[in-house]
Amino acid sequence: MSNVLKFYGLFVLGLFGFTSSVLAEVNQKEFSTQNPPHLPSYDVMHFEDGRDYFSYQEPIEQAPRADKKIRIQFFFDYDCRVCSSAQDILELYSQMRTNKVALEQYPIATADSQFSARIFYTLQALSAGELSNVLLFETSEKSRYAELSATNKIQQWAEEQGLDKQLFIQAENSERVKEQIQDAIELTEEYGVFTYPYVVIGGKYVLTASTLYNDDYSVAVLDFLVNKIEQEQK
Repeated sequence: MSNVLKFYGLFVLGLFGFTSSVLAEVNQKEFSTQNPPHLPSYDVMHFEDGRDYFSYQEPIEQAPRADKKIRIQFFFDYDCRVCSSAQDILELYSQMRTNKVALEQYPIATADSQFSARIFYTLQALSAGELSNVLLFETSEKSRYAELSATNKIQQWAEEQGLDKQLFIQAENSERVKEQIQDAIELTEEYGVFTYPYVVIGGKYVLTASTLYNDDYSVAVLDFLVNKIEQEQK
């Protein structure tokens, strides 16, 4: 990994690598759009590095966006119990702070685990990226993930969503998707992704499932870090 996080006492969790679905089982709270989070004043918010969020010892170098918005990079895996609810929280926050942040989504991939990247980029190639969210919600049930991770089942699922099965297979096996999978592997390594969900704010700060389980708390931490980055940029 090219960067090391200040994990403190929670560093031990990283030793489990991508078996962190166990972690994702903890602290689940159903996201509610009927009870939107309340943001306290920035002056009264106080969160601690190593407890509420983590920091890269050396920030990830990123090309600045033309719109100057702060990147919130959401690394996910379809084999994740809380990624769908975490995505809901991130999307809500990005809507609340649309003038400040840009939410970007990336599938986690390794040499031995490429299903998420392959399907995500296949759907992108077919201009059906919105189906990724549908799949992420479905596979939050472990047995459903186990079923859909089989090649014939995911192709059948795609057909049930209105996609042409043959076009899906062609895109899935295209050189472009293969290149994107390789890019995803490199990005996963560059960012030191060791668990999911894994959210990087401005290339400096990281949130994991230990924070992304509660709408009020998660949004408050996100806002704290975005304001922190804005202050650091001045």
